[in-house]
Amino acid sequence: MGIEYRILFSRENPSPQYVKLLNEYKKMHEGGKVFDGRSLRKWIDIIDDLLQKHHCKTLLDYGAGQGKLYTNDFCYLSDKLKCKIQDHWGLDEVQLYEPAIKEFEVLPDKKFDAVICTDVLEHIPKADLGWVIEEMFARADKLLFLNIATYPALKTFVDGTNVHVSLFPVKDWLIFIEKIHNRYPALTVEVYFDEYKDFEVLTSGYKLEGRDARNKNTLSSKTATAQSA
Repeated sequence: MGIEYRILFSRENPSPQYVKLLNEYKKMHEGGKVFDGRSLRKWIDIIDDLLQKHHCKTLLDYGAGQGKLYTNDFCYLSDKLKCKIQDHWGLDEVQLYEPAIKEFEVLPDKKFDAVICTDVLEHIPKADLGWVIEEMFARADKLLFLNIATYPALKTFVDGTNVHVSLFPVKDWLIFIEKIHNRYPALTVEVYFDEYKDFEVLTSGYKLEGRDARNKNTLSSKTATAQSA
């Protein structure tokens, strides 16, 4: 069964499962040893190319975790960076949003040239995907970059539940995202999926560029090579 786009919940009224999982993530973050932002490492070059192509100078990282690559501790996560990642990308402004960390729990209410979201959507309950991704679209002015895993994570909650609670085929994700993109025709959306096949993780990329002459979204695919840190 695919992902239905029905906003039954909202930021002001999230689902009970969202509230429960958010509290779990807050506890997991207390030790400071998980979700440090390392999932962003393999996308450094791809995002850099996209930011330059779309002339982006401001960026929101939605679901940034601890965002270590944006701090002076960047060197502990990546050997390829010689400075904080926002400086590497040549940005004038970066803001982080992470609801499980008090320092970053307030979502900025304004537009950014680019919004990026890596290793997040698969952690969101199905019932809340509509309003969560809508927030990203509403804050992106030029570019929305999404990275989504389609296989179970290694981490679990204390009750044994896998932290990847929303696992859907690539096709279902694309249909879901394209429906939302219809209302943001000027926005370029780049979506990269991680799939586990034949005992290895394979990555594929898709680009939604807006509406064509028939008033339908243009969707193209490409093979992506994610870089190691």
